[in-house]
Amino acid sequence: MKTGVWARRAALAALLVVGTCGVIAAALVGPYVRDDHALDRVVRAVALDWRDFGLETAQTRLQHELDRQRIGLQVSDDDCAFQEVEDGNRVVRCTWVVEVRVPLLSRGIPMSFRSEARVEPDGNLH
Repeated sequence: MKTGVWARRAALAALLVVGTCGVIAAALVGPYVRDDHALDRVVRAVALDWRDFGLETAQTRLQHELDRQRIGLQVSDDDCAFQEVEDGNRVVRCTWVVEVRVPLLSRGIPMSFRSEARVEPDGNLH
């Protein structure tokens, strides 16, 4: 066989290996990243509820959204905090850690996530 044919086959094999690794990584990490993005939106909505309707309503909304969007499987109410800081800002912050089990490895890989929304005294959301 010609050298060009072997080079193409080797490149195709390498592409398949890299592609397979990418698919496996996406399957392992993807659900957690999706939940993190969903939690970013939830935290913003909860911060606005705190601004508009008070702390109790915001806490209830957080519990509801965690359950409704099934984020609560990785994130509990205890992972989130409502904090009113000295400068008058209201901060809603959720931090959580998950251990991703990788097939063929004897250990998991920890991944940390954080979602935060801040409402300034003038009502602006950051």
